[in-house]
Amino acid sequence: MLKVAIVDDEPDLQRLYKLALASRGYDVAFIANDGTDAVEKNLAGPADIIIMDHRMPTKNGIEATREILSEFPNTGIIFVSADEAVEKEAKEAGAKRFLKKPISLKDLIKNIEDVAQELGIQSALAD
Repeated sequence: MLKVAIVDDEPDLQRLYKLALASRGYDVAFIANDGTDAVEKNLAGPADIIIMDHRMPTKNGIEATREILSEFPNTGIIFVSADEAVEKEAKEAGAKRFLKKPISLKDLIKNIEDVAQELGIQSALAD
């Protein structure tokens, strides 16, 4: 089963993403409130795909993306941020996608599916 992690410091978005992912059969690997938390939780149990915010306390999404991909280069990072100015940097750090907030859940799911396919990972929707 496709394991998707949520990294965002906004509790309302965490809940929304979790509900949307779970209702579609995805395994929510973990939820992290900041980049430091994301790196630690991913080391403990890596996700296949990570939905990554940019502006967070302790470590931003770019730094977390670099650290995670240095250990787990096949992780699909989907950057989701209102800060379009970091799109190029996020992609250079290794993010597979950059989605500008606000996003629709339909777009989020489509991008998760596309990245899973690119990585050769079977998703819940393909079952």
